[in-house]
Amino acid sequence: MSDEATHLYYSSKPRLIHMALNIAFAPVLLYLLGVWAWPPVLPHYIVFAITSLMALHYARKRWTAPRLVLDEKGLYCGSFYPAENIYRAEGSIRSVTLTVLTDGKVKEKIISLGWASRDDYKAIVQLLSERFQREVPK
Repeated sequence: MSDEATHLYYSSKPRLIHMALNIAFAPVLLYLLGVWAWPPVLPHYIVFAITSLMALHYARKRWTAPRLVLDEKGLYCGSFYPAENIYRAEGSIRSVTLTVLTDGKVKEKIISLGWASRDDYKAIVQLLSERFQREVPK
Protein backbone atom coordinates (compact mmCIF):
# COMPACT_ATOMS: atom_id res chain seq x y z
CA MET A 1 0.00 0.00 0.00
CA SER A 2 1.22 3.51 -0.73
CA ASP A 3 0.61 6.68 1.25
CA GLU A 4 -2.46 7.35 -0.88
CA ALA A 5 -3.91 4.07 0.36
CA THR A 6 -3.95 5.13 4.00
CA HIS A 7 -7.53 4.81 5.19
CA LEU A 8 -8.79 6.94 8.08
CA TYR A 9 -12.17 6.46 9.73
CA TYR A 10 -13.68 8.87 12.25
CA SER A 11 -16.50 8.59 14.75
CA SER A 12 -19.98 8.99 13.35
CA LYS A 13 -20.97 12.65 13.80
CA PRO A 14 -24.61 11.99 14.85
CA ARG A 15 -23.47 9.43 17.45
CA LEU A 16 -20.81 11.81 18.69
CA ILE A 17 -23.30 14.67 19.08
CA HIS A 18 -25.74 12.34 20.83
CA MET A 19 -23.09 11.24 23.36
CA ALA A 20 -21.98 14.83 24.01
CA LEU A 21 -25.58 15.88 24.67
CA ASN A 22 -26.01 12.94 27.05
CA ILE A 23 -22.97 14.11 29.00
CA ALA A 24 -24.06 17.76 29.02
CA PHE A 25 -27.61 17.04 30.17
CA ALA A 26 -26.79 14.38 32.77
CA PRO A 27 -27.42 16.77 35.71
CA VAL A 28 -31.03 17.19 34.54
CA LEU A 29 -31.58 13.64 35.77
CA LEU A 30 -30.89 14.85 39.29
CA TYR A 31 -33.88 17.18 38.99
CA LEU A 32 -36.07 14.49 37.47
CA LEU A 33 -35.17 12.04 40.25
CA GLY A 34 -35.91 14.66 42.88
CA VAL A 35 -32.39 14.70 44.31
CA TRP A 36 -32.00 18.41 43.57
CA ALA A 37 -34.72 20.87 44.50
CA TRP A 38 -35.98 23.47 42.06
CA PRO A 39 -34.90 26.29 41.44
CA PRO A 40 -31.20 25.72 40.78
CA VAL A 41 -28.64 27.46 42.97
CA LEU A 42 -24.94 28.22 42.47
CA PRO A 43 -23.59 24.66 43.02
CA HIS A 44 -26.07 23.39 40.40
CA TYR A 45 -24.85 25.96 37.87
CA ILE A 46 -21.26 24.93 38.59
CA VAL A 47 -22.12 21.27 37.91
CA PHE A 48 -23.88 22.28 34.66
CA ALA A 49 -20.80 24.24 33.56
CA ILE A 50 -18.44 21.37 34.39
CA THR A 51 -20.51 18.75 32.53
CA SER A 52 -20.88 21.09 29.54
CA LEU A 53 -17.10 21.53 29.41
CA MET A 54 -16.64 17.76 29.68
CA ALA A 55 -19.07 17.26 26.78
CA LEU A 56 -17.19 19.79 24.63
CA HIS A 57 -13.86 18.16 25.44
CA TYR A 58 -15.30 14.72 24.63
CA ALA A 59 -16.70 15.88 21.29
CA ARG A 60 -13.64 17.93 20.23
CA LYS A 61 -11.25 15.09 21.01
CA ARG A 62 -13.23 12.52 19.02
CA TRP A 63 -14.24 14.88 16.18
CA THR A 64 -10.67 15.38 14.92
CA ALA A 65 -8.86 12.15 15.83
CA PRO A 66 -9.37 9.09 13.61
CA ARG A 67 -10.69 6.01 15.42
CA LEU A 68 -9.31 3.53 12.86
CA VAL A 69 -6.23 3.88 10.66
CA LEU A 70 -5.28 1.29 8.06
CA ASP A 71 -2.04 1.65 6.09
CA GLU A 72 0.81 -0.51 4.81
CA LYS A 73 2.23 -0.91 8.33
CA GLY A 74 -0.95 -2.35 9.77
CA LEU A 75 -4.15 -1.50 11.57
CA TYR A 76 -4.51 0.91 14.46
CA CYS A 77 -7.79 0.89 16.37
CA GLY A 78 -7.17 1.31 20.07
CA SER A 79 -3.97 -0.68 19.75
CA PHE A 80 -1.64 -1.42 16.87
CA TYR A 81 -1.86 -4.66 14.86
CA PRO A 82 1.05 -5.10 12.39
CA ALA A 83 -0.07 -6.12 8.89
CA GLU A 84 2.24 -9.16 8.84
CA ASN A 85 0.57 -10.50 12.01
CA ILE A 86 -3.03 -10.24 10.76
CA TYR A 87 -4.21 -13.38 9.00
CA ARG A 88 -7.95 -12.98 8.64
CA ALA A 89 -10.64 -10.36 9.19
CA GLU A 90 -14.32 -11.28 9.39
CA GLY A 91 -17.30 -9.03 10.00
CA SER A 92 -19.50 -9.61 13.01
CA ILE A 93 -22.39 -7.63 14.43
CA ARG A 94 -21.03 -4.04 14.55
CA SER A 95 -17.49 -5.40 14.97
CA VAL A 96 -14.62 -7.08 13.15
CA THR A 97 -12.96 -10.28 14.33
CA LEU A 98 -9.26 -10.34 13.54
CA THR A 99 -7.19 -13.53 13.59
CA VAL A 100 -3.73 -12.33 14.63
CA LEU A 101 -0.39 -13.78 15.65
CA THR A 102 0.42 -12.55 19.16
CA ASP A 103 3.35 -13.83 21.25
CA GLY A 104 3.80 -16.81 18.94
CA LYS A 105 0.14 -17.86 19.27
CA VAL A 106 -2.78 -17.33 16.91
CA LYS A 107 -5.54 -15.42 18.72
CA GLU A 108 -8.79 -13.74 17.80
CA LYS A 109 -9.23 -10.07 18.61
CA ILE A 110 -12.61 -8.39 18.39
CA ILE A 111 -12.62 -4.74 17.36
CA SER A 112 -15.88 -2.96 18.11
CA LEU A 113 -17.10 -0.61 15.40
CA GLY A 114 -20.10 0.77 17.27
CA TRP A 115 -18.65 4.26 16.83
CA ALA A 116 -18.76 4.06 13.01
CA SER A 117 -21.61 5.05 10.76
CA ARG A 118 -23.41 2.31 8.84
CA ASP A 119 -21.64 3.16 5.57
CA ASP A 120 -18.23 3.34 7.26
CA TYR A 121 -18.88 0.00 8.96
CA LYS A 122 -19.60 -1.67 5.63
CA ALA A 123 -16.54 -0.07 4.01
CA ILE A 124 -14.26 -1.11 6.90
CA VAL A 125 -15.46 -4.72 6.89
CA GLN A 126 -15.13 -4.98 3.12
CA LEU A 127 -11.67 -3.40 3.10
CA LEU A 128 -10.33 -5.58 5.91
CA SER A 129 -11.91 -8.75 4.52
CA GLU A 130 -10.35 -8.18 1.12
CA ARG A 131 -6.92 -7.30 2.47
CA PHE A 132 -6.52 -9.96 5.16
CA GLN A 133 -7.41 -13.43 3.88
CA ARG A 134 -4.29 -15.50 4.49
CA GLU A 135 -4.13 -19.09 5.66
CA VAL A 136 -3.82 -19.38 9.43
CA PRO A 137 -0.69 -21.37 10.46
CA LYS A 138 -1.19 -24.49 12.53
